Amino acid sequence: MASIHKRERSPYYYMHYRAPDGRRVYKCTKQTERSAALAFALELERASALAKRMELTETAAQEALASILKFTGETLRRVTIAEHFQQWMAGKEARKSASTAERYGAVARFFLTSLGNKAGKPITALVARDVDRFLDARLKQGVAPRTAALDVKIIRTALNAARRQGLITINPAEAVELPAAKGTERGTFTNEQIRMLLKEAKGEWKTLILLGYYTGARLSDCCAMSWEHVNLAKGTLTYTQGKTGHKVAVPLHPQLLAHLETLAGTDETDPHIMPGMANLKSGGRHGLSQTFKNIMRKAGVDCQSVKGAGVRRQSLRTFHSLRHSFTSALANAGVSEELRMKLTGHTTKAIHRGYTHHELAILQAAVDKLPGLSI
Repeated sequence: MASIHKRERSPYYYMHYRAPDGRRVYKCTKQTERSAALAFALELERASALAKRMELTETAAQEALASILKFTGETLRRVTIAEHFQQWMAGKEARKSASTAERYGAVARFFLTSLGNKAGKPITALVARDVDRFLDARLKQGVAPRTAALDVKIIRTALNAARRQGLITINPAEAVELPAAKGTERGTFTNEQIRMLLKEAKGEWKTLILLGYYTGARLSDCCAMSWEHVNLAKGTLTYTQGKTGHKVAVPLHPQLLAHLETLAGTDETDPHIMPGMANLKSGGRHGLSQTFKNIMRKAGVDCQSVKGAGVRRQSLRTFHSLRHSFTSALANAGVSEELRMKLTGHTTKAIHRGYTHHELAILQAAVDKLPGLSI
């Protein structure tokens, strides 16, 4: 056992012992009372003895460390896996867009569910195999390999935050091999197919499809659009993308402008262009995405369904395909990539650049190249 004594000009007691190589070693206990210093030394020696006998379990190590830290006035931080992910999600909700926070939150909840009772254990108990099981479970649920890989990357991000906070020393998710992403090209709609969709669409769905095709906006952004985003006199629509927070201005195609002028001439007082769509969710069995698929089927437009990683199938043609169709139609009409990026808001530089009258005229000419639709 190490001896305990004070050193010259120091108020603290030191542990004094010889190392295996014969060197004298002095370790400060940070204790000014001999009894406390002795208790500190005994706890260290107890932990060392357990380690030598290969009996230092995780629980025993935590108890020993907690006992040692109490002599320094500190406490052992014991954060569970669930607690860390809940705190991490709260931070994302405060600093990220609603759609991004919802995506991160869904993955975190899936992960905690896959852990079962282990979610209540300290985050230091998390190992790579836990993340591997989560990945396997997601693939068995039928999600695409690309989606499952993104899920693991989100888990990595959460655990990197834990590492920066000093809760863990290594990120177990980084040891997990990601599945090879089998890219599937998103389907687009032909001019004739969009006519078929518009013919089948009823009420606000006709407006929603026209907005999606003639502005390239995402489904959630289209549903949230209000009349304050529209300038009928100038023929422009300016909105902030929910996913990126970037501001995008799109000149209105003559056919969309005429349709909006018809709606603006009604006595509707709701600020939203489509009041019935404003608070509806896109996902779920009765969500907007599923309703759009039903419209496609009734219109005789193929959803281009393909088999996913499991038994679940996915459609290459969805409402988001209108955004792809918008960009593709512009490209086929000879519109430059730079102008297409400005219209879709795909680059930060283009989004933040103010539009001059000359630029707006060029964009207007670009949108006018889209063919009209006879409804």
